[in-house]
Amino acid sequence: MSTDVVVQVKNLGKRFKIYQSPWARASEWASLGRKVSHQAFWALKDISFELKRGECLGIIGPNGAGKSTLLRVLTRSLYPTTGTFQIRGNLLSLLELGTGFNPELTGRQNIYRSTQLLGFPQGYVSERIQDMEEFAEIGEFFDLPIKIYSSGMYIRLAFSMFVFLKPEVLVVDEALSVGDIFFQQKCHAKMQELMDYQAAIVLVSHDMSVIERYSTRTLLLDQGRCLFLGQPLEAVQRYYKMERSFVARTEYAGDIHNVRPGTDHDSGKSDLIADWPPAHAFLDLTRATVLGTKGIARCIGIAVCDDKGEPCTTFKIGEKVFFYYEFELLQDIDVPVGGVVLTNKMNIHVHGKNSLHYMSKAPLITRKGAHVRFRQTIQLDIAAGEYTFMIGFATIGTDDYLHANEMYFAQLQSKIKDILGVCQVGTILVRESTLRSGFLFHGYTNLQGDCRLSVSHNNEYQ
Repeated sequence: MSTDVVVQVKNLGKRFKIYQSPWARASEWASLGRKVSHQAFWALKDISFELKRGECLGIIGPNGAGKSTLLRVLTRSLYPTTGTFQIRGNLLSLLELGTGFNPELTGRQNIYRSTQLLGFPQGYVSERIQDMEEFAEIGEFFDLPIKIYSSGMYIRLAFSMFVFLKPEVLVVDEALSVGDIFFQQKCHAKMQELMDYQAAIVLVSHDMSVIERYSTRTLLLDQGRCLFLGQPLEAVQRYYKMERSFVARTEYAGDIHNVRPGTDHDSGKSDLIADWPPAHAFLDLTRATVLGTKGIARCIGIAVCDDKGEPCTTFKIGEKVFFYYEFELLQDIDVPVGGVVLTNKMNIHVHGKNSLHYMSKAPLITRKGAHVRFRQTIQLDIAAGEYTFMIGFATIGTDDYLHANEMYFAQLQSKIKDILGVCQVGTILVRESTLRSGFLFHGYTNLQGDCRLSVSHNNEYQ
């Protein structure tokens, strides 16, 4: 085991025995194993990975995939049935914040007691107790019995204790979603601090933006088995594919009430795109990664152009980028849907939208052999930097499409069926603009608005 590797898991498996009744369990025990009265359930099977200092392993998967079981094995709450695992260094777990706190003791007393049980000397904790108190932001309650705490105060106390102990290995299960948004922002800042401190982190979350932000690699589990271990973005895309939701991958957080698809459907055709780029403008797709169901459609071409129709990959903040993409149908489908997702270097989806969001007219039925073309324009009011893009192709049923404006986003989300996602095609570079252009801002995107100021002399405001 390399000195940089702090967590090593080899062929790990965990089997549970399921009995129909307590009597069946007793009968099997009494027979000394000669009579089998249980069903074997493998919560984990053949899981292997290594984690180095300063790395974060994200673990994702649907409910029941085995995520929590894996964490409990790593924290030695459960023993594995097969395989081995080794952890070098002290490990702290945020599986159940505040477990073991004594309700009769104060917050301060509970921190000293809990850290002592974890093996930290009192002097080590005394040097950090003030930082913990300030981070928790519970005021005078820090020195009052925790039995009078609210659930939010209880969580704040527990989290503040863990993040200041600076473990070598930290196991986190959804803990970054505790408290209000301001406390969550502090928790995220602390997570980044721990990674900079070279702590190894095992992180389970259903929040894909958290997984993409922190993970250096991501493990996708389903029914106890490893489906994928590698780049976070690809793992998340595969996870969304499992969920059969193209719109979920775009991370569009809107209300579909404003979507009103066009009504000219009878011909089975949509308006032709007159300014389709020439052949030399299209990208080489030989190295692209295509996710989806084979045999329904295939991607014919993808081009990225500027407002003059010329191939372009470098833009200034505020300029428009034109995405052209085309698919050939290998089977009949209902209403076609296409979209683009932009992802920054931190694997965060900063923008995603599809043709349904744009109220694009589309045929109600699209036959095998048809070529479906899209031209999608995006104004790049986003931070300077390099972005990857993914092109998605999906379909929605005719009746659902016609009634889309009557659905909320969550309802419509389950109606769209993913067909193909084409990623790792290329990148676009967004460069800073001058102050005169009016596109300076902080953060990821430029939200529209205005700002006025005035100066008063001689108490004119009174």
